[in-house]
Amino acid sequence: MKKVVLITGGTSGIGRAICNVLRSRGHTVYGTGRSISTGHQLDGYTLVQMDTNLDASVVAAIEWILAREDKIDVLVNNAGKGMAGAIEDSSVNEIVDIFNTNVAGIIRTCQAVLPQMRKNKAGLIINISSVGGLMGLPYRGIYCASKSAVETITESLSQEIMQFGIKTVIIEPGDFRTNINENRYVSEKSLTSVYKQDFERIHGIINQEVAEGDDPELIGQLVAKIISKQNPKLRYNVGNIKSKLALMAKRILRNRWFEKLMMNHYKMKRNP
Repeated sequence: MKKVVLITGGTSGIGRAICNVLRSRGHTVYGTGRSISTGHQLDGYTLVQMDTNLDASVVAAIEWILAREDKIDVLVNNAGKGMAGAIEDSSVNEIVDIFNTNVAGIIRTCQAVLPQMRKNKAGLIINISSVGGLMGLPYRGIYCASKSAVETITESLSQEIMQFGIKTVIIEPGDFRTNINENRYVSEKSLTSVYKQDFERIHGIINQEVAEGDDPELIGQLVAKIISKQNPKLRYNVGNIKSKLALMAKRILRNRWFEKLMMNHYKMKRNP
């Protein structure tokens, strides 16, 4: 059955890949972006201007789609922002900005679509998290924390809205070849602080792992599969063997052993 699907952050990277796959499967697809004009077409799907940091922008975009379609069957919360930097170097303003996009942005869109989904007693919300939401990674602590929040908020949301026939899913991607390296925010202080040398070396590893990551079309295919299921799972991990092994190690190893494994991977110094 064909669906009306809204994908936030739908103009590039993972979001664009999801839009393209779903459009090719015959779904009616709307992809959002902050700096685009509502109603324009991209790769055969419709663009909608939306800044998930702004309440009014989110509401206006949802209302525009509902005026055309009278429903949104599926919401894919993909819009987000990367951040790299040492915890000690990260300012409160930088942290608030990341959480406003990665956490509050998801809450805004959910709040805007839920009244209509409740009315129809049906709907599916898919929140794009990250492997980083399941573990702390060096110099990505703020980003990981924001994705951990996505994990727990989605768990709570699922329990709250199941009574209305609305389903909720979390997707946890590993490394994928997207433009996140170019768009990732870097904490300014980490470029000059005592962490500078270690940070720049590990940031280079992070960028390399993204460059060698999987094709984001895999996530689009997964979303299409989830949409077709009557009872999807709560969580789906998608990525290469490296990310899957990391998750397995996180589950089975003692905390300090896993910590040592990660520090060895990034060749970080220990001072016992």
